[in-house]
Amino acid sequence: MKKLFAVALPAAIAIAAVLFAANVLQSRSETAEARAERARLKRDFAERAALARGLPADARAEWRDESAALLRWYLDELAAIRNRHPGETPRPTALEAAAAERKGKPLGDKEKATFAEFQRYADERLALVREGRYAATQSAADGGLRLDLLRVEPGPSPEGGGPGLRIDFALWGAPNFVERDRSGDRTTTRHVVPVVLKRIAFRFLDERGKVYGEMSGSGEPYLKLADPERWSDDFPPSILFGTWWVEPFPRETQTAELTVEAGARGAAGAERGTAFQFKLPVPDAWKLPPGATFQAEVREGPASP
Repeated sequence: MKKLFAVALPAAIAIAAVLFAANVLQSRSETAEARAERARLKRDFAERAALARGLPADARAEWRDESAALLRWYLDELAAIRNRHPGETPRPTALEAAAAERKGKPLGDKEKATFAEFQRYADERLALVREGRYAATQSAADGGLRLDLLRVEPGPSPEGGGPGLRIDFALWGAPNFVERDRSGDRTTTRHVVPVVLKRIAFRFLDERGKVYGEMSGSGEPYLKLADPERWSDDFPPSILFGTWWVEPFPRETQTAELTVEAGARGAAGAERGTAFQFKLPVPDAWKLPPGATFQAEVREGPASP
């Protein structure tokens, strides 16, 4: 009996090792196939989105329908890939990837808090896409790019808690390049988006249509997902999500003219200027409380980690 056990135990261990190795190879193969399919899907999405962005700037209804159909198609294809490859290994989170780049050097509490803030923001943006709630209230196009305003609403300012006005947006057509710098045994990954939001400016018109006041500032958003796929691989490519926080408008304002100036850098390095213009009816909720002083402030937030 002991001899039989001595023979059976190593055999069982060998069989288990073979099965484990086979499962690992199967998982790796399935993961590679799934990621190759995802890459093809993202290329297809980018090409279809480029065609859709060619719609005239004033074709808002057509763009709304086209963008909704495009995102719905993308999600359906993404679900099909998951169904075909249920054993795909999940990609590391942004925090895990950052820790791996540091070769075991721990992130500080402040860095972890910044990562958590951006992850929450990314999850909120992705939920808009997944749940079919992505809808542009205003849209403008220029230079092959398209800027959608998703939401404009009042809220407590992220700096100080006073009144603020939040403007959520999505910029379609913003490419993302990955650059890797090696220094010794440490590799740093840097995501480069050759599109810069340079300036945001408002003109406030009173009930007679005359200019009452102006406000302008850096176009750099308070929060910006320059590389959404870093936070979740499910994000469609070439869409930059962001949020501006500005001061509520003067009480005399009936209409606000918004201009966003951007610069896009081409392959040869030359920069091409683009501008997006919107005309927004201003409800009372977007205005300063009675008696408040207008400061004309645009707020900027933390840089993406």
